Amino acid sequence: MKSQMSHQPVTISTMKNIQISMSKSINNITIPATRIASFGRLMLLAGLSCLGSLSTKAQEVTPAASLLPAPNAALTPKWNRFSLGMKLTHLYDLKYTSYDLLSSGVSASDPYGLNGSKTKFDLAAGIDMSYYFTPLFSMDLGYEKGKMTGANKTEYYESNVSFITLGANLDLKRASRIEEYKWVPYLRASLAQGTYETERRFISDDVKFSDTKGNSMQVGVGLGVRYHINNRWCLNLMSEFVTINTDAWDGYDYGTGSDQMIKSSLGLKYTFGKEKHIDRALAWQDNRVDRMQARIDDQVNNAIKSINDSVDTKFKKLMNTPGSKDSDDDGIVDKFDKCPDVAGLFSNNGCPPVEEAVKAKEKEAEVDQTIAKIAPAPSASGSSHSGLSDEEKYRLKNEIMVEMNPIRFGYNSYQLTAKSYEQLNTIAVIMRNNNAYKLTLKGFTDDLGSADYNKKLSEMRANAVAEYLASRGITKDRISILAVGKENPLDDNNSKIGKANNRRVECKLQ
Repeated sequence: MKSQMSHQPVTISTMKNIQISMSKSINNITIPATRIASFGRLMLLAGLSCLGSLSTKAQEVTPAASLLPAPNAALTPKWNRFSLGMKLTHLYDLKYTSYDLLSSGVSASDPYGLNGSKTKFDLAAGIDMSYYFTPLFSMDLGYEKGKMTGANKTEYYESNVSFITLGANLDLKRASRIEEYKWVPYLRASLAQGTYETERRFISDDVKFSDTKGNSMQVGVGLGVRYHINNRWCLNLMSEFVTINTDAWDGYDYGTGSDQMIKSSLGLKYTFGKEKHIDRALAWQDNRVDRMQARIDDQVNNAIKSINDSVDTKFKKLMNTPGSKDSDDDGIVDKFDKCPDVAGLFSNNGCPPVEEAVKAKEKEAEVDQTIAKIAPAPSASGSSHSGLSDEEKYRLKNEIMVEMNPIRFGYNSYQLTAKSYEQLNTIAVIMRNNNAYKLTLKGFTDDLGSADYNKKLSEMRANAVAEYLASRGITKDRISILAVGKENPLDDNNSKIGKANNRRVECKLQ
């Protein structure tokens, strides 16, 4: 029995080593931002869920830690989607057939627009409202009223017309584009209810010989382009080929049952809201892919945390007998802890990971070379401008090492990535070696979303960094947090790379 008990610490060490290895490996998986990797991590999440449930059944120390919903899911950036506009439309009556046979047996040419002095450049004025469902699809409802004219060789017509139109638009965007749009071409289909009051007259003496009125359904297809001046104002140029389901539109029904026209419009739209216009977004960037990416990242990280917490709880229960003291709360009682005042790992006898110090030394050597170039040692004469003292160099070196690399974050996320840990571990080493130092963490975001939303997100990012540093032995009273939000961007927010650079936490020594 004693022999078996003596092997207990080896089992615990193995558990901790497995835990550390799993955490590092999984964190490395979360770095790629490709969409394909998202589905791979989704499969990984299912495996972690099973592993988490098995480990929880094996120990009854704490209740099963279910995978929590992504903390970021409720923090969804908004888009400007609804707009009102006004437009001016040119109405051109097309010549539907060469000749139509009248009931009397006489043939006559179908009147058409811009055909002689009796016709005009016909215009209609209108208003519309639009709603953009995704970066690719929108619908609009509009009303227009105006006049139309047309003529053949012997007669002409004048008609008061109006339209109520429901349109659907599909944007033509390239999947490979990475910059926001200003010019957005699109395809269009529409269904309209039109009314007309038409008079027909002879060209020779302007005598009216016929009048009619009615309404008809119209179907249109066309092309358009929108130019976004900014996120609120845009110009809209569009042209449609319209088929009318009556031949009486021009005042006389030849019996063909339909007529045709072209409607070309120029409009100005105002979009409500303070956010980015969704029509300027990339073809795939309607937040669904990015939100799914963020949810998968959060769920994987929550699964890792659940497993880590379970192992830690079991570990503490086995190692900490009642009355034992664990000063740094790292799960290793002081009598077994070679670094009792600093949180560390079981695999390193309770001290911080060896690689932290090694990486810090490597960075320190690089910074020393930089300082040697920009700040040579003081001259023998002691001139104040000849260089920096050793103490000043030491302080400068630490400031550079802390501030040189901001901590980056994924879209709409405050989860730390594995790439951040190296820089944070370096900062932790510096802070542990200099108890007088204090640290300010400034959280930033890109410009997607409201100011209040981004303030909250930037604070959560800074808190995530502070929590990690606290786990490396840096007390929270030495850390201050400032939530900046989307103000003071480091890079241009008009590109995806620029947005990624702005999603950061800056660390500054005080």
